Amino acid sequence: MSNDVKQQSNPFSTGGGGVNFETRVQAAFALSLLTKSCVPCLSQDMRAKELKFQNKYDGVNTDDFVLVATDKASNESQLLLRLSMKSL
Repeated sequence: MSNDVKQQSNPFSTGGGGVNFETRVQAAFALSLLTKSCVPCLSQDMRAKELKFQNKYDGVNTDDFVLVATDKASNESQLLLRLSMKSL
């Protein structure tokens, strides 16, 4: 028997599950921007100020998205997200 057995992909990966997952996560952060509600993964005081997609051109080492948020004291935070389905 040959050691060159073809690797099988799971139905989630080949059926567009990764794209659907990425779109839903990005939508959750976009909603926090549009509704001026708290930002997932940051403190309750932070509000989204800017959401940038595909940022490799901007010198950020992620191509998924960057969220810029500020609190009432104008402290700014950046949340850099790289979504990966490798662990699923």
